[in-house]
Amino acid sequence: MPIWSLPPVSSEPCIRLLEWRIFEILPQDTRHFVGLNASDRTGRVSSAIETFDVEASRGTTQSGRVYMLVGESGYADEARYVWARWCDVNGVKAYVDVTDSLDLGDAHDDR
Repeated sequence: MPIWSLPPVSSEPCIRLLEWRIFEILPQDTRHFVGLNASDRTGRVSSAIETFDVEASRGTTQSGRVYMLVGESGYADEARYVWARWCDVNGVKAYVDVTDSLDLGDAHDDR
């Protein structure tokens, strides 16, 4: 599977993520959304999360893109592959999955 550049935020300002996780890169402590883009089911890794509304399951990243977390959290094979490649390309040596430490309650039901 190839890894490619994303379209500019102006042409794709909002992404609905399926089967998503949130990972924190150590020691930088930046958090990133990882999941499947609902529009084409391709793996996606966000830039660093700047703001996150747990109740709305909605976050804005460093790029300005908005991510909507849809449905239950998960970890699809394609998202796992893209995350591993993204970590390799960006020199990430350590990270932790913080998804389960977030109190999302019922806020992530399908909309």
